[in-house]
Amino acid sequence: MAYQQLPLGTSDFKSLISQSKYYIDKTQLIDDVIHGSDVTLLPRPRRFGKTLNMSMLHYFFTNHQHNRHLFNGLAIENNAAAMAHCGQYPVIYLSFKDVKEACFDDVVRNISALVKDLYVQHQAVWEDSQLTDEDGAFIDRIRQGTCDTVLLAASVKKLSQLLAAHYHQPVVILIDEYDMPINSAYTYGYYDELVGFLRNMLSGAFKDNPSLFKGVMTGILRIARESIFSGLNNIEVCSLTEREFNHHFGFTSAETEQALADYGLTHTIDSVRTWYNGYNFGGVTIYNPWSILHFIKKHGELKPYWLNTSDNALVRDLIARASPQVKQELEALLVDKEATVRKALNENIVFQDIHYSDDAIWNFLLFSGYLSYQNKALEDKRIYADLCIPNLEVAAFYEEAVLTWFEQKANATQRLPVILEALLTRQFDYFCEAFELFAEESFSYFDVTGKAAESFYHAFVLGMLVQLQPTHSINSNRESGFGRYDVCLIPLDKSQPAFVFEFKKVSKRQQETLESACDAALTQIDKKQYVAELHALGIKSVYPIAIAFEGKRALVKVG
Repeated sequence: MAYQQLPLGTSDFKSLISQSKYYIDKTQLIDDVIHGSDVTLLPRPRRFGKTLNMSMLHYFFTNHQHNRHLFNGLAIENNAAAMAHCGQYPVIYLSFKDVKEACFDDVVRNISALVKDLYVQHQAVWEDSQLTDEDGAFIDRIRQGTCDTVLLAASVKKLSQLLAAHYHQPVVILIDEYDMPINSAYTYGYYDELVGFLRNMLSGAFKDNPSLFKGVMTGILRIARESIFSGLNNIEVCSLTEREFNHHFGFTSAETEQALADYGLTHTIDSVRTWYNGYNFGGVTIYNPWSILHFIKKHGELKPYWLNTSDNALVRDLIARASPQVKQELEALLVDKEATVRKALNENIVFQDIHYSDDAIWNFLLFSGYLSYQNKALEDKRIYADLCIPNLEVAAFYEEAVLTWFEQKANATQRLPVILEALLTRQFDYFCEAFELFAEESFSYFDVTGKAAESFYHAFVLGMLVQLQPTHSINSNRESGFGRYDVCLIPLDKSQPAFVFEFKKVSKRQQETLESACDAALTQIDKKQYVAELHALGIKSVYPIAIAFEGKRALVKVG
């Protein structure tokens, strides 16, 4: 059977349709834009179809070409009211997806070249129009690349005015991946300078512009209003937690099942659900389209396609530098597929706070596609939601991040796999000695004092045990017996031993030592009957393990 060519790497709508490549119909987006706000920002994770949708809007609205035939047989063709807008408007389409230079001057040159191309595209307009000397001089400076940042920031608005005057029709302005240069500016240290420039450009284009019919922007994040959108009070932000536009990016369950059926892969649907769905866009279950298409191309081979792309540097850095509390909660999500953490939602990402605010990190991970959410509700004047890891593909990323954390930070002579093997084979003397050395050498890289110390220790042990997930389940902070244990390592094979871990930070105020803290932890495991859950599962061999910490030193005892 001959299958349609998959649109891998194709983000140009006209090329995709003209070459009869496989297309999941998203043209209803057009109608929602027509009936939506004057200016709409649609933040979505990377590789969820933003650029292809923006290209589709461009070809639909533009009066520069005759593109009506591109929509033959698609859903929007049956919408007569929407089709009346096809080919009716001058369109300004800018994509910032490749604007990611290391310095501000290079960004300005890049954007200047993009704007110059826009003006060149409308060469016929300048030849036919009666331009004032001032407008003519402005256009010449843009086309020659000699304008300063002030004129460049005004260039989109000026172009919209000139086009509207020429065609006697308002303009559609599309800006794809508006926040890509902002990410680079934050990384390379020219954030404030770039934000000031983009604020002027976007405000000029979208705020109180009588030449505007519709404006649409896409990106990954909603950058804080006070920094980039301070002049835009007419913008509607439809993030992935909103119902509006919720099925236009990514593949819905029905679309995914249809794609699998079209390529003879219906039998893989259960595995595909486990690996690639789990995203919640405004109440609709969404699959990662990049991964689905690559999965089909590879004839049903399961692997982390989305995470194998090269755009994870900032996220990896955030996780590596996150607070111990964030690390512990992330690792708890990783070891327990049913676990969630309830956090306040904040769609306004402030880049300057992202390395210093746990709230900013959680929201960055959610809106970037590394977490999903459920049970969104208003609580005490703030919106809260339960956050979780969406699927196995993303879980693979976190596992790699945890292992990288140990590999980069720990130069212990006793390597982690050997320590874990000693635990599982009940070589407890060796395990205790090796763990203590491993912890001491690892902790030398971190601040393990203060209120966050216990969270750090918890995260450290959880991170170690992640490697055992193929053969064990790992529970963290679960009710058992008459209390709540710290960590429990449960074998999938019930004939193997289980382990209950309890952590204690040495209390100077109570004149504790490492020895007495370990003894107290073992006593707690016994009194609280933490092993009750494990015996109920039919596991006969259960070993209580106490780990006491004092700064960068650790002591381990097995009961």
